[in-house]
Amino acid sequence: MIKYRVLTFLMLFGLSLNAQDISLNEAISIGMEKNFSIRTAKNTEKEAVINSNYAYAGFLPVIDVTGARNFDVENVEQQFRTGDTNELDGARSNNFNVRGDLTWTLFDGTKMFLDYKSLQIERNQSRFETQAVVENTLGNIIQSYFALVFEQYQYSVLESAVELSEQRLEIAEANYEVGKFSKTELLSAKVDLNTDKSNLLNQEEIKQQARVALNLLLGEDPNQELLATDSMEIDESLQLNMLIDDLTVRNKQLLALMQQENILQLQNKSVMTELLPQLDFNLGYGYTNFNSQAGFLLQNQSVGVNYGLSLSWRIFDRLDRARRNQTTQIAIDNNAIAISELENQLTGDLSSAYVRYRNKLDLIELEKDNLEVAKENATIAIERYRVGRSNAIELREFQLNAIEAESRLLNAIFLAKQAEINLLAISGNLLNKDTVN
Repeated sequence: MIKYRVLTFLMLFGLSLNAQDISLNEAISIGMEKNFSIRTAKNTEKEAVINSNYAYAGFLPVIDVTGARNFDVENVEQQFRTGDTNELDGARSNNFNVRGDLTWTLFDGTKMFLDYKSLQIERNQSRFETQAVVENTLGNIIQSYFALVFEQYQYSVLESAVELSEQRLEIAEANYEVGKFSKTELLSAKVDLNTDKSNLLNQEEIKQQARVALNLLLGEDPNQELLATDSMEIDESLQLNMLIDDLTVRNKQLLALMQQENILQLQNKSVMTELLPQLDFNLGYGYTNFNSQAGFLLQNQSVGVNYGLSLSWRIFDRLDRARRNQTTQIAIDNNAIAISELENQLTGDLSSAYVRYRNKLDLIELEKDNLEVAKENATIAIERYRVGRSNAIELREFQLNAIEAESRLLNAIFLAKQAEINLLAISGNLLNKDTVN
């Protein structure tokens, strides 16, 4: 493992005393609970789970209840075969009926079984899509967390530069007072100190922007002060061939597309079930009460149950089944193409990220050597400057070289960490990590 650390008190110095210490695992836990995209994705998955119940695939009967109460007022003029007549103005009648009907599909060509299986696969697809959102968001949280770590390290580097410039100013002031340094030397030291302080202020702004970005991903108050406490550690054990092997079995986007292929296959089979008849069981119960002031019947009341079987068979449907079968097959072919395209694209992304990952690991070793040399030169230069054997220009040059070397090393470590996270995310291993260092 490669680890880069700076003194903790240097990091703390530039932060608010009210800053909340937060580790990477704590950030991940907060993000998993509060991130808006993750919460939305989880709710969408809950929707799919609800819809996957067998009751929504046609296994259960349908029960309908209807009722009505009607009133009529009519002027009646009736003439009977017997020659009698009946005239009545404002004749009233009322009718009340209530009915319950149950329809239960006993056989539909196995369509209900295919629909239920399709709902189960859709639930799995939704789960993979949710995991894809979670994994993508998790990757962004980790990237953002280490971006904050990186900016804190950069702040510490610039803070060290300010301390060195203050030390140089003290030396210049002491030597100026005894006449060993000119006023130009003293003013130059003040200018360089102000420059370093200006750079530190700018870095504080950049660091604050990194905090805001992390807070937004965590679903927290953007203005909350955070202190990232984890160091950047790079896992050097990642191997490209193993990551490519993991791709087809762990990448959630790829797995979701594979589920879509299964759904389309079932839809195709479902179309073919329509070639078979449908058998339904029917059961009904009704109550009717009719009252009238005119007519042969003054009252008619009936209560009864009816039941039976009904068979329906659509013999010809204007070739619509053939059309749907053909279009579904085209969708299956397109989905297979999409799977191949995505797999090819992800393999390319993996290869590119791996080259960047290995390159940055090599660069880290090189920059570590450069930093050691630059720091040693800066230490020697400040001692030479203290005893008057070096001038301000030479000291400043060695100081800037040391700052630049440390910044380059930090940048190489940060880029290597980014590449590592990308490799884990693309291969689908980011959610499988117990912890991300």
